[in-house]
Amino acid sequence: MYLKASNTGRAGAKDLGGLKPVEPVAWQEGVPLLGEDQVYVMKNGQEYHPAWCHIVSDKWSCAPRGLRVTLLVDVGKRTRCQECERLLSTVAESITKNDETHPGSMRQTNPVIPLRVVGVSHGILFLAAGPKYQELLKQTAVEPATPLIVDGRRHGMLLRVDASRDEPLLVLQMDPRATFRNGAYQARLRRPLQRSATKPYAVDSVEPAPRAKHAARHPAVTDDMGS
Repeated sequence: MYLKASNTGRAGAKDLGGLKPVEPVAWQEGVPLLGEDQVYVMKNGQEYHPAWCHIVSDKWSCAPRGLRVTLLVDVGKRTRCQECERLLSTVAESITKNDETHPGSMRQTNPVIPLRVVGVSHGILFLAAGPKYQELLKQTAVEPATPLIVDGRRHGMLLRVDASRDEPLLVLQMDPRATFRNGAYQARLRRPLQRSATKPYAVDSVEPAPRAKHAARHPAVTDDMGS
């Protein structure tokens, strides 16, 4: 585990206050998740990050041992990340606008979006949503390690959502040990985790739709992405 309470920042960061790492509230696929009053800090950084902004994401990708979780009260003289501020403000504005436009809307529950298979190629599965779900998917983030679940087992991972198409596309990486299942699928949405709260929604999981639970396991599509 990369977070250790005994770790301290280098001399260049001492003027900002001592670094006091704490255990994150949870881990998801090895990624630390923030709890209440927790923030991300860089081992030698001058800012603290209340969200999973691109700066935190880049740090985690290239040097994860330099990323720490600490309590907000222990950030010392570190300043609040402006990118995080922008992202969190955007989320708040989007949620407020959605509440004003659609009071009592489906955000009160976890929306489910029906999907259909449009292609499978080299372990990449392409699922399309109907045009009426385009705006909803434009407001939906993809978080790290969002799973494709089949019969209660992880069969892959969601890579991205392309909501610029008339029929939005979800692109998934299949587990090489998993057997492709053709038929109807669905995406479950929820509110985003604090660390990646850039939009009002996030994809919780992708799974076969109930009516497809007992569909044939052999593909009925070509080994290529259809038009």
